[in-house]
Amino acid sequence: MGGWRSWGAWVVVCLGAVGCGSSDTPPRPETCEATDSCEGAPEFVPDAGAPDAGGAPDAGSPDAGGPPGEGDGGTQPPPEDGGSTPGPVTAGQTLWMRHEPQPRHDFAIGVGATSDGQALYTASVHGSTGSAPHAMGNQSSFEVKRYSASGVRQWTRSYPLVPAPETEPESDVWGRAAMSVSPTGKLYLLTEVFRGSVTLGGGDALSGLHLSKLNQDGGTEWSLPLATLAEAGVAVVASQTEGAFVSVRASHPYSEELRCAPMEGALYRISSGGTVVWRRRISEPQCGNFRAEAVSLSALPDGGVALGGSYFGTIQTPKGTFSTQVESPFLAKFSADGQMTWFNAFPSSHGRVTSVGASSKGTLVAAGVLETGGLQWGTETLKPEARSFLLTAEATGTPRWLRSLGRSEKVVVAVEPAGRVVVTGLSRDYPHPSSGHTDPAQNPQLFARRFNLEGRELWNRFFLRSGGPSDLFSEQVACAAPSGEGNGNTLLFGHFSHTEDFGTGTLVPEATDTFLLKLGPGSEF
Repeated sequence: MGGWRSWGAWVVVCLGAVGCGSSDTPPRPETCEATDSCEGAPEFVPDAGAPDAGGAPDAGSPDAGGPPGEGDGGTQPPPEDGGSTPGPVTAGQTLWMRHEPQPRHDFAIGVGATSDGQALYTASVHGSTGSAPHAMGNQSSFEVKRYSASGVRQWTRSYPLVPAPETEPESDVWGRAAMSVSPTGKLYLLTEVFRGSVTLGGGDALSGLHLSKLNQDGGTEWSLPLATLAEAGVAVVASQTEGAFVSVRASHPYSEELRCAPMEGALYRISSGGTVVWRRRISEPQCGNFRAEAVSLSALPDGGVALGGSYFGTIQTPKGTFSTQVESPFLAKFSADGQMTWFNAFPSSHGRVTSVGASSKGTLVAAGVLETGGLQWGTETLKPEARSFLLTAEATGTPRWLRSLGRSEKVVVAVEPAGRVVVTGLSRDYPHPSSGHTDPAQNPQLFARRFNLEGRELWNRFFLRSGGPSDLFSEQVACAAPSGEGNGNTLLFGHFSHTEDFGTGTLVPEATDTFLLKLGPGSEF
C-alpha cells in the first residue's frame, strides 16, 4: 500500500479492534507476549460495554470452508530469499468466506472487529467506474457492513456520492475513504469527496475531508472537517482508549519568499466527542515536495500511536534531520500527549513501510516494500534484491529482528495481542505446480504467512488464481485484522478481478468484487 503518491491511492489502516481471550480460554497475565502459554493475552480493557447484537441478518450463511483439520491451501513452497521453508504443519484454513458479485467495481478499504470478536465491520467502495480504491461516478457509494462472528451479514449501510450542482458531467464526482473500528464497535470513517458530497447516516452533506464517528448501527454521531490547511487524508486508526488518530498531507499557501507552496506531514488526535485534541507535525514545512508521510497507523496500549510510511528528500523532525535521495521508509512513535518519542529512518533504502501493528506490550511490527537498496535493521541486513520486508521493534524503537518476504507486493499485517503476526499481500514466489515449468509472466498470487514474534515462520499459504490478464491492478488483500476472538483467527478483506480459489472452491467475479474471509491459525497456534 503505497500512500498518496501522485494522488494515486488511499492507504487503509485496519487495526481498529483486537481481541481479548475467548470465554473458552483461561485468563492470561497481561504481561504475556508471543509464547505458547500467552496466546490468549488481552491487549487492553475496553472503554465501554460490549456492542449490541445488531439487527436481524439480511443474508444467508457464508460459504463454508473444508472440514476441520484438512488443509485447503495447496503446496507450501520455499520462498526465494524469503525466510525458512515452512515446516510440515497445517496452514491456516479458510473458516468461512463472503463474496457478493456486483456489476461494477467494488474495492475493499477497511476491516475490523470488536474486542470480543462478536461484531465484524467492513468498509468498501461500491459501484465505482474507476480503479482502486476510488469511488468514481454518481452511481458509486461508500458501504459499511456488519457481520456476526460466523460471517452472517447483519446490516449494510450505503452512502452514495452526490454530484455538486455545477459538476458536469455528473460522473465526475469522486471520493475515497478509510475506516477503523474501536474496541467497543465505534466506527471512525475518514472520507474525502471531490466535486460533490456524501451524507452519512442522516448527518450533513460532507464535501472535502472529514472524520466521522458512526455508532454500532451505522448512524452518524458526529462529523469533523479537517481543514487546518489544504489537507489530504492518508490514514486513520481508532485509539485503544478513546477517539482516533488521523494522518494527513498538508500544503501551505504559495510563498513568494520561498517560491513554492511548502508541504508537511501531520498527525491529528481527535477526541471521542469529535474535537481536535492536538495536531502535530511529523515533518516541518518544506519546498520540493520534501515531507514525511505516514501511510499506516497503529494505536498503542499506552495511548500513543505508531506511524509507518516514507519520506522524501531532506526532512526536519522533532528528532532531527534526515535525508534521502529517493523515497525511503520510516517508523516513528507519538505519545498520547502528542510528543514524538522516536523516529527511525532508512535512508539507504528505496521503498516504504506499508503497514504497522502492535502487540499488547507495545512491540511494533512493520511490513513494507523495497525498490532498491536492501535494508538494514539493527545487526541484520537484507540483500539489495529483496523486494519486501517484515521487521519488529521494541516499544522504545530498538530493533528486534528483520525478515525478507521475498518477491512480495502490497503487504499488510495483522498483529495479535500476544504478538503472533499474519502478513498478507501478493507474492511472485509461488512456483508452477508442474515440474520444470514457470509462470512466464511471473504474475503474483495472493498469500498469507504466519510468524511468531521471535521471527519464526509458522506457515505460508497461497490463494491460487487461474486465468485472467496479467494486469492485476485490482488484485489485493487491502487490509487484515485479528478477529477479536483471541483464538488466532484473522480477517482478510480485499478485492479480486480474476478466477480465484480462497479455499472454498472456485470463485468467478462479475467485475472487481470484494471478498471477506476468516483464516484459521493453523496447527501451531
